[in-house]
Amino acid sequence: MLSFIIVEYHSPNEIRQCITALAQQLTQPFEIIVSSNSCYSEAERAALLSPPSSSPASSSSPTVRWLFNDRNGGFAYAMNRGLQQARGEYLVIMNSDCLLRTPLTAMTDFLRHHPEVGAIAPQMQDQQGHIQDTARPYVSLSSYLRRQFRRVVLRDRRLLNPQMDYSRVQTVDWLIGAFIMVSRRAYELTGGLDDRLFMYAEDLDWCTRIRQAGLEVVYYPRALITYKGTRRARTNLRYARIFVRSHVLYWRKFGFFWGYPKRQECYYDD
Repeated sequence: MLSFIIVEYHSPNEIRQCITALAQQLTQPFEIIVSSNSCYSEAERAALLSPPSSSPASSSSPTVRWLFNDRNGGFAYAMNRGLQQARGEYLVIMNSDCLLRTPLTAMTDFLRHHPEVGAIAPQMQDQQGHIQDTARPYVSLSSYLRRQFRRVVLRDRRLLNPQMDYSRVQTVDWLIGAFIMVSRRAYELTGGLDDRLFMYAEDLDWCTRIRQAGLEVVYYPRALITYKGTRRARTNLRYARIFVRSHVLYWRKFGFFWGYPKRQECYYDD
């Protein structure tokens, strides 16, 4: 079974669209856990748990469990709350602004046939069909400063890695947390995300620890997600501070310039 954990923060409409897309594409058994950081009132919670009168629940409607967190503890905190209750063999952390466009049977089959792989993610495209940079190299302090220099000083808006073939199934350093599927073993070996990271770098941190545990991280472009991606840290000072603070914590754990676990360079063309 697949378990989907989706963080909700004042985004019930996005949640409904996300769940509808899952129900339309999935053929295997699955559960959906919505972990809400919105701190809703009791009346608001009751309204969310009631199906719209114009769309009554049917036997084909997916079962959704809501977890209403007592505080907004951040992305990793909310995800961990859902992961702790998930029952699936494969666990998916997912943003509410992701829409699944293809079935996931091939991805779960890949994990089943490759037990050395602990985390996997599909190709993600924006609403215009452009590939998103969701599979990335490790972020050191020096690579972070170079990226900011290119973006701010040189006005270089290129995001994709020119050295990566985005059409091939392959190992990568890390995957963004908008959509990551992990095996039950990978979750148990790592204990989930580091919820000291309020937002940002929690995906980088998790993939690093999954590789430290002896498992690989794979980009799988044969499955597809449409993903908006807000990149709020570029335009909002508060989010920019959180972004930097999270990366500093990551660098303190794994190294500011080097020391990250090396991946096994591998393409899966079977």
